[in-house]
Amino acid sequence: MDKLLKIVRKKCRTVVGMMSGTSVDGLDLAAARICGCGRQTKVEILKTEKIDYPSPLRKKILNSMREDAKVREACPLDFEVGTFFGKCVKKFVSSNELRVDVIASHGQTIYHHPHSDSSFACTLQIGDGDLIATESGIVTISDFRIKDMAYGGEGAPLVPYVDYLLYSSEGESIALNNLGGISNVTYIPKGAREDEITAFDTGPANALIDVAVSNFFGIAFDEDGKFSSKGHINEKAFEALKKREMPYISRTPPKSTGKEVYNEHYIAEFMNLDPYDVLRTLVEFTAWTIWESYRRYIIPNGLDRIVLTGGGVMNQTLVKALRRYFKGIPVDIAGDWKFREAKAFAVLANELLCSNRANIPHITGAFSKAFLGKISLP
Repeated sequence: MDKLLKIVRKKCRTVVGMMSGTSVDGLDLAAARICGCGRQTKVEILKTEKIDYPSPLRKKILNSMREDAKVREACPLDFEVGTFFGKCVKKFVSSNELRVDVIASHGQTIYHHPHSDSSFACTLQIGDGDLIATESGIVTISDFRIKDMAYGGEGAPLVPYVDYLLYSSEGESIALNNLGGISNVTYIPKGAREDEITAFDTGPANALIDVAVSNFFGIAFDEDGKFSSKGHINEKAFEALKKREMPYISRTPPKSTGKEVYNEHYIAEFMNLDPYDVLRTLVEFTAWTIWESYRRYIIPNGLDRIVLTGGGVMNQTLVKALRRYFKGIPVDIAGDWKFREAKAFAVLANELLCSNRANIPHITGAFSKAFLGKISLP
């Protein structure tokens, strides 16, 4: 406890943020020196690294997201992922000769179920913080989503709080859009107060594209969008997908979703079509869901610029489709697109150490501000 108290009293801390998204393409690590907190937060990125999951572990994680997954498989996987995370961060810290105060781990989401009429809302991020702390020997903060859900929220999105601290501007209205497995946006009007920003999941980003390319070609993702670029849009399938998506599109934010929705079942009826056409159609559908969400909930309030982050920025077919939909509004790719979310969770950990409540209730749907994260001592 003395070690923790010393960390709390510091004005500047070195925090390693760790993020693995629903695409399950690897673990992002970002070591950041963070000074101050709240609107006075200053962040300097010291080192970054992406570590791929070993193929057998990635397969286990993907299988754990299936509807027929069993708790007997998820429970040991929680320990396996936690140990893997701990070893990764320990090596990262050692090889870069870092002196780290805290690790901030989002964990690996395998199930997120914020709304139901028949069961409790719930979320599960595996890779327990106690295992990371024990393996690395460093104080670890994890499980950021649960407290917001305990207060009636969806547990997502949480990154908008950090976006507001780091990216708000007096001169322009900006939308920060992360293209992970799921697409999520933070909209910050120029000169906005915290209660004036908007954030929500727009729907799929890489999720459906990854399912299709894995099914057809046995690879994890469509590198540079080169497979989808060879296909043509199947208009019948495109219209069917739009109709299927309309109930979610029509839900007014706050809202969140996940790969529980956007999986092999969502597109099963289209998998007998030409593989390249399926991929091109899914890219078009993905871009449309983002555009339609903006058209309804963001653009009417004024939008000067869109900044993309996440692995989806590497899919050139998707980025081109987005720029076509948003003709007249600049669509840029962030300089820190690879590690924005890892950095964000480092900042969220810092906010907890500063005793700041870091959710935004009107975005998550919570009825109260909340302290986010659980502290694990080595």
